[in-house]
Amino acid sequence: MNLEENKQPDHREDNVQERKKNSEKSEKIKKNLQDDDTLKGYLYYRFYESKEYFKQIFKNILNAVKNPKKTLRLLFLDKYFITTFLAIVVGIISALFAWGFEWLSYEASIFFQDHLFGLIFGNTKISQIVAIITIPLIASALTAPFLWKIAPETKGSGIPMVIKAIGYHDSFIPNRTPFVKLLASSISLGGGLSVGREGPVTQIGAGLSSIIGRFFKLHGRKMRIVVISGLSAAIAATFNSPIGGALFGIEILLVSLNADEIIPIVLASLTSAIISAVLDIFYLTPNSNGYPEPSFNVGLLKEATWDSFMGDIHWLLLLGIFAGLVAIFYTKFFHFLRGLFERFPIHPLLLPISGGLLTGLVGLLSPQNYQGLPLTFGGGYETITAVLNDDYTVLDEINPFSSIILLLAVLAILKLLATTFSIGTGNSGGIFAPALFIGCCSGGFFSKTISLLPNESLNHSVFALMGLASVFAGATKAPLTMIIMSAEMTGNFVLLIPLMLTCSVSYLLCRFALKESIYTQSLADEGLAVSLAGPTELLAKYKVEDVMTRDVICVPKDMTMEEFYSLVLTMDHLGYPIIDIDGTFQGIITTSHLKKAQIQGEMAATVYERGVKEPQVLYPDQSVDEAMRMLYRSEIGRLVVLDSPEKRNLVGIVSNSDVLKCLELQHIQDLEKRRRVDQQLAIAELEIVEKAITERPELEKKVKVITRKKDNQLIERDLLKFLEEQCIENTIKDGYLGLLFLSEEQKKMLMESNEDLQITAIEEIKEESTSDKTNEEEEM
Repeated sequence: MNLEENKQPDHREDNVQERKKNSEKSEKIKKNLQDDDTLKGYLYYRFYESKEYFKQIFKNILNAVKNPKKTLRLLFLDKYFITTFLAIVVGIISALFAWGFEWLSYEASIFFQDHLFGLIFGNTKISQIVAIITIPLIASALTAPFLWKIAPETKGSGIPMVIKAIGYHDSFIPNRTPFVKLLASSISLGGGLSVGREGPVTQIGAGLSSIIGRFFKLHGRKMRIVVISGLSAAIAATFNSPIGGALFGIEILLVSLNADEIIPIVLASLTSAIISAVLDIFYLTPNSNGYPEPSFNVGLLKEATWDSFMGDIHWLLLLGIFAGLVAIFYTKFFHFLRGLFERFPIHPLLLPISGGLLTGLVGLLSPQNYQGLPLTFGGGYETITAVLNDDYTVLDEINPFSSIILLLAVLAILKLLATTFSIGTGNSGGIFAPALFIGCCSGGFFSKTISLLPNESLNHSVFALMGLASVFAGATKAPLTMIIMSAEMTGNFVLLIPLMLTCSVSYLLCRFALKESIYTQSLADEGLAVSLAGPTELLAKYKVEDVMTRDVICVPKDMTMEEFYSLVLTMDHLGYPIIDIDGTFQGIITTSHLKKAQIQGEMAATVYERGVKEPQVLYPDQSVDEAMRMLYRSEIGRLVVLDSPEKRNLVGIVSNSDVLKCLELQHIQDLEKRRRVDQQLAIAELEIVEKAITERPELEKKVKVITRKKDNQLIERDLLKFLEEQCIENTIKDGYLGLLFLSEEQKKMLMESNEDLQITAIEEIKEESTSDKTNEEEEM
């Protein structure tokens, strides 16, 4: 039997031809109607256009019903659908895990602060002291092995690690992270360490989203959106604050997103807040009243009106300045002690345990609640609620101070110490709740103090809330988040006006005084650029024509998708420019279009029919900074460069690798400049060391001078390291430093080169050496 007779006819080409004829016919009708300038012609044109539009919609719906599998495959190829779908999924999962974390923390606090504390706590003063010190010590000892060996990335609040993962590891967060964070932070919070649950819940949400994103093989911007969605959803569920949760994810993480990329984040936060509300309705959350309510259910704040603060605008302005100063001190002090703890010569396993011990010692100085537990233990929401309610009856019973003003000041200071000792030593927990505690006490302190003035009576609840929001807004440099979230947490949006005023003032003050926020300072200390916005000012001085690739692989307008498939098999690019016979740019075709054509069985169509006809383009005189902004928002990762908008001739293409090449060029120039400074510095240091040895021959045994041939002028980094660690360290021990011989020009060179060796240290040693010489002369 002849095989040709059994061969099934291929109708794909016939379908394409038929579709072409229909398309040409439709275009001809539309053109004729468009050329008719009469009102009747215009109405006919609009009617025909609408008819064709709805006809296509109806056709697409029918195709979707007939081929559901094919439709789903096409939907999952669409980047907006997959990110939106997964955002809703991670919103649900984050809400459930936030609920689980709240329950676990609640049970841990019952175990530690009720059962264990009651077991240790006796009738004597000594037993009470032992109990207060022991509880956080045991909690930190239980979590220390996890933080040291199993998941070191779960130390601290977790938000800096999320920023690092998004910016430097393509949003990769290890599978173990959310689960270890869940366990360790629950124990820390329940065991009385001065930590909050918001930082951990964000890392849990982000970690779970990263796992889901990797399961669906996402990467790049899609992965970033899903991870930020999970983080925002976790915050939204914790505070019943969907808008604030979405803003938190965007503002805290310093990301730059399109409007269509913000929608999935908002949907995730909204979904999470709804799930949290449902759990409240069914009494499934700790201390639930059976209905959703604001995080701070304070009657005085709910009833606050314009009259509550409009006459006190000047005091609100002053409060913003005061809160900004508190935020600056909080951030500086926290990172100063954190850096100090990191340099302690102590085993990493023992460092968190020492933090638990110090937290317990601070607890001995703190006022206590009715159970005998220090108010500085845990997140401190009981104290925050009491201050916001302006109801100190619970605190008055155990207040060791005669004045509420003094009590609030002491609480703020002790909470700052306890938080720094708890988190600065590496224990797992957030700094969100402690920052709210410190801010609330600061606002209450401010309003109570001002009320001592004649004829001044402030609304203490409103000012306490303003302090709470402003300190956090300044410390985190996230004013918009805190303005919206504070209004949502109290359920009164009338407070937006004073919140905007105080948070903005605090933020502006911190913006000028602090280079980094309390979340990003640790990353900056590691030498990491913490902005995730993408474009940099560094690229503004380069033009597109300086970095573009001029040899471009193009495809002709009439190439079929089948032929394009053969081309893709031999290349590794994602997108290809389409040109006509004259070389004029017509559009761009990508591998995503190829996948859709394969699914829809339209491989006989041309690349022009399936491609993007009006993509974003660049011109040679545009800056690389602009190119990077457009690449950041492009799904293709490659942008074509045209000679001019009129001619539209293709002259090149710019990809992410071209931008990186530009950055590498700038980096090489910086290194060359630094190398020249290092060379001059090293030569000066060698001369100083030789001079020092000449005057003090006994140093020769301790200091090994490295000599080089004159023709070898390359100064390596290990030479500087050797000089700093060996020469300087040894000469300091002998009370003498060769750097005393530095001239003013050499000192200036050191300062400009930004080396670790600072002039301040030189001056201190110079004074020390001068006093030693004076003592020697007196002895002689």
